[in-house]
Amino acid sequence: MKRLIPLLSLMAIACSMTASNADTAPGAPSLASLWSASTQAETGKSYDEALKQVTAYQQQGGDKFLATMRTGWLHYLKQDYAKALAFYTAANQMQPAALNPLLGLLNVAQAQNDPLKIQAASDAVLHIEPSNYRAQMALAGAAYGKKDYRKARSSYRRVLTYYPEDIDATSGEAWTSYFLADPRQAFRGFAKILSLNADYPYAQKGYDLTGGKPIKSTLQNGKPQPSADLQPASGL
Repeated sequence: MKRLIPLLSLMAIACSMTASNADTAPGAPSLASLWSASTQAETGKSYDEALKQVTAYQQQGGDKFLATMRTGWLHYLKQDYAKALAFYTAANQMQPAALNPLLGLLNVAQAQNDPLKIQAASDAVLHIEPSNYRAQMALAGAAYGKKDYRKARSSYRRVLTYYPEDIDATSGEAWTSYFLADPRQAFRGFAKILSLNADYPYAQKGYDLTGGKPIKSTLQNGKPQPSADLQPASGL
């Protein structure tokens, strides 16, 4: 279950700015039309055109913060991470308490697979919003990638404190428990996942590794349900 937080769900905000178009030169496109043209170009993956339109939006008096954020996003989509980093940093300086510039920096850090930048961006997000899902999962994933399973499990458990229904965090907590030689806890996590989604990646393998038996699903009210045999094998 993903809680991907949109970095640029700002079209509705920008479209509410049409009142500022009174300052636009006669015959020039309205701010809303320039913003719309940028988002439409992005939809068609014409990122250079999208950048051209958002630049025009700002030059004609559009909101500087929104334009800076959007420019960072478009450079991120182009995989021009140096420029994306520069614009997200600029946006963060304009609005230090805003989450989206920091999440943009986190996106860039993850794309570059830079553990130090992931840590810094995640810490900055969590300083503002301690329960932020994206940042908590980023920290957990970075620790898991470094095989620091104790730190990773702590981060996954923190996510589950806020989002106990999250399957991805449950999986991370189960696998880190397995690597920390805690098969009982790992088994409980894998069993929970399989009771919800029998096709979740590697969940059956984890279940088997921790002493479980393959779960046979039955249909109940048109939905797959796990069998009653969810107990660990003897010895666990």
